[in-house]
Amino acid sequence: MLTRARGWLATEAGAPDPRQRQYVLLVVLAVLAGTVAGWFFEVQTPMLLGALTTVLALTATSGQALRSDLRRFMWLTPALVLMMAVGPMLTKVPVLAGLAVALVVFGTGMLPALGEHYRIGGQIFAAATLVTTTTGIGNDQPFLVLLASTLAGGLFALLLRVIVGLGDPGHATRVAVARTLLTPGPGVLEGAAAAWRADGSSTWLGQVLAGSARFRAARETLLAQAQQSDRIEAERLREIVAEADKVAAELARAVRSRACTGLPMAARRDPAQMVVARGGRQDLPDAVAGVNQGLDRIRAAVVNRDETPVPPAEEGALKERLMGAVRAHLSFRSSLFRHALRCTLAVAVGMVIVLLMRDPSASSLLLALYVVLAPAARDSMTGALERTGGAVLGVTALAILITLLPGAYLLVPLVIGGMLLNMPRLRAEYQVVLGCLIVITVVDQAMTLDRPLVNVGISFAANTAVGAAIALIVGYVSYLVLPSSIVPDVRGAVRSTVWSVSELLRSVRASGQGADLPKALQAANVLALRRTQDLLGMPALLDGTGEETDDNHATRAAAIALDALRQDVSTLAFRPAEERKVAVPALRSVDDLLGGKSTAKIPDIPAGGAPASELLASSLVENALHARQAIDRTFGYDNPWKSYTISFVRPERLHIR
Repeated sequence: MLTRARGWLATEAGAPDPRQRQYVLLVVLAVLAGTVAGWFFEVQTPMLLGALTTVLALTATSGQALRSDLRRFMWLTPALVLMMAVGPMLTKVPVLAGLAVALVVFGTGMLPALGEHYRIGGQIFAAATLVTTTTGIGNDQPFLVLLASTLAGGLFALLLRVIVGLGDPGHATRVAVARTLLTPGPGVLEGAAAAWRADGSSTWLGQVLAGSARFRAARETLLAQAQQSDRIEAERLREIVAEADKVAAELARAVRSRACTGLPMAARRDPAQMVVARGGRQDLPDAVAGVNQGLDRIRAAVVNRDETPVPPAEEGALKERLMGAVRAHLSFRSSLFRHALRCTLAVAVGMVIVLLMRDPSASSLLLALYVVLAPAARDSMTGALERTGGAVLGVTALAILITLLPGAYLLVPLVIGGMLLNMPRLRAEYQVVLGCLIVITVVDQAMTLDRPLVNVGISFAANTAVGAAIALIVGYVSYLVLPSSIVPDVRGAVRSTVWSVSELLRSVRASGQGADLPKALQAANVLALRRTQDLLGMPALLDGTGEETDDNHATRAAAIALDALRQDVSTLAFRPAEERKVAVPALRSVDDLLGGKSTAKIPDIPAGGAPASELLASSLVENALHARQAIDRTFGYDNPWKSYTISFVRPERLHIR
């Protein structure tokens, strides 16, 4: 534990990180001061609401570079502060409280369609709504006191974020970009590109991404060719890839650094020539040139570091993508819509029971319900029984601890301090956020109830079990009512997803060749978005135990790769026409791969153009190679590059050749 703490408080080079130490010191002092002030001045509730506001605001808005985090902070935190202040007032009007909870749960349940940060922000806002409107925390305080405490919590969250990021505002973006040189697999490049765009789209990082995309596409091509070659040739290609990975790791270190005056020798080596120098065949595949071109572009960008911003996408591109997400998921055919509706129905039933019980110990009911149902992937009930048992046993153990432990209220500042020091985990695991909130509310309510602690513990455990049971019942009944399938057709889902992504791809390809197809492009985008989102929820349906199997692992890989490919094509669809034209060779190659052809090669993608267009074109090829291998595994082919045919409908009106 101490080693992990030292690593967290140090820089990459091992030196002490003053920003992290300032952050930890400020958190510890704030928790201690808040605990002492709350105890001696009897302002525990305002202090608790302020602390919760700080934790939730930081969790919802951190994770990227300082500039993008502050932009997200400015529109999300005011809404969060207002909900934390108004929520306790709504408990006096049960109808308004129930309506607010239902609307927030449904609305935030649809936000994953807009992206990862929208999903996290929506989940945190839903958690804040449940805590303030159902637990009774703060309903005995004047509104101005609530507003002042939550506003102070929001401002303290802003202070903490600025302290961590002010010394090096772009650190998170550089780390995300450098990760593309270290982490293979689909989706990595898309996440880094999103972080780069949110942080101002500096030219040098865009060039690094473009070079990394070309490198990754060529790398995956070499690995695919190795699978199709004899043993000796396959070994030679894998050696080239291994040497290229070593050079990329050195370049990643240079990308993460704040400044670079020169590159070490290890970052300037030619990976292919090192393998050739050991003996063997002298001729090299065409993909090796793509590896070297990508590495050369990264080297030039890292040393020169042009900070001027890359021009943004066309006006209206963001609006088109948002409208496409809305059209794709406001339908019973969308698993995301069905899951949001399922959560809303379960919360509505739980809210009615809480209002009828009129018991403060019912505060854990809705949070336990949400723990069981909300983290499930769209149509899935995977792990629901495990989460049910965990919630009930956890609250029971907590009740016993409160009964036996003197000074149990100290658990509240300890949990809040732990949350503030573990932001990455809170962002990655929503059930951890809800579990911590359950601990805080149970301890707070147990300390204020004028009843024997044993009875209080039994009440909390019983109400948690009721909430978990409601989630299970509503979830199961909804499978029988809503148009979903308990037994999924994996191959059919993969085939239909490939078909939809291919239709979007052909529409973009046709527009790059001069065709004017706005309606066809929008319709293809909506269908591809819905199908890829449905496939992302498919793995959890395959195994009710939550254990990893070959089927759900292969399906998950196919879903991630096809969704990453869909993101690239969708982004390209709303870029300028000249960029779509540049990507036509890549689109043709991707179409062949998805259609079942066994040729893996780097298409003729022009280099030296706009970083964003080259990034998208190369990323298309990489994700198509990942998708093709995942599709082969899903279909159960022993030969990973067996030639097959997926029948596609090719509308004649598109005139695509």
